Amino acid sequence: MGAFRLAVCAAVAGATLAGPAGWTASGLAATPSGPSARPAAAASHDRAVPWTGILPPHNPSRSLPPVPFFLTSSHCRGGQDGPRCNTLVLRAIARARSRLEHMRGMSFSLAAYERLRPIEQLFVTVNLERISRGLRPALELTKSLDKIAQAGANADTDPDLRRVPHTLPGGGQPRGEGGNWAGGADNALGSDYGWMYDDGLHSPNAACSRAHRAGCWGHRDIILGSFFNSAQICGGGPNELVMGAGHIRSGKLYGDSETELLVGVCGPVPTDVVFTWAKAKRLLHIRHY
Repeated sequence: MGAFRLAVCAAVAGATLAGPAGWTASGLAATPSGPSARPAAAASHDRAVPWTGILPPHNPSRSLPPVPFFLTSSHCRGGQDGPRCNTLVLRAIARARSRLEHMRGMSFSLAAYERLRPIEQLFVTVNLERISRGLRPALELTKSLDKIAQAGANADTDPDLRRVPHTLPGGGQPRGEGGNWAGGADNALGSDYGWMYDDGLHSPNAACSRAHRAGCWGHRDIILGSFFNSAQICGGGPNELVMGAGHIRSGKLYGDSETELLVGVCGPVPTDVVFTWAKAKRLLHIRHY
């Protein structure tokens, strides 16, 4: 029986806060080393389409363990990323969305998704969660942010936000950053389930308790955050959300190890782009919904 661990880290105006959590088939498996943090709540100018679902600072009324419990499935164990495992996880996500937010499941070409690299899959899952709630997607996956995220995945920990440069390749200026890590979730969709749907009270999130509610839903709040990159904050100039992602199938502690790093940027488009949302939409037949 494998273990699943989560950690979250966010930085706003120079403050860095973090708190890990554990998820196993039997329940809690870790203790927090500090509080979680949340990026700013998504504002109306971040909405790409009329939104559904729940947005920060609000969160689901309860955590929902995955059904089917894909972590113990022979189709998923050991970091498998095939159609049988992904179909199980997508069923769990659809059930959680319906019960917690009255939303339908994800819609995309699974065959095309499985041909993507794991870091591209992480990029896609973040954006599927964002656009289905009316938020602007991350437009690019970049080499420099991937490097930071990959170092976190290699070490079974959050991406180190201190390594995000003050100026990105191309001249953009970061305005807010947040990072998530998951170990033992088997694949990108499995990590997404833990981050988005089982992160509150009575969940395996050890940083979340009745006495410390600030630690609840920290991973979800990062995925759905605004990261201070509005036109108003950027002086009316260009602004966007970009990402880095990391993955290793054989992490040091829990097997599959995955990270995602979200950065709000004011200024020019990064010049070290390795994958784009425009390409993902085209390949996976994704439309706003």
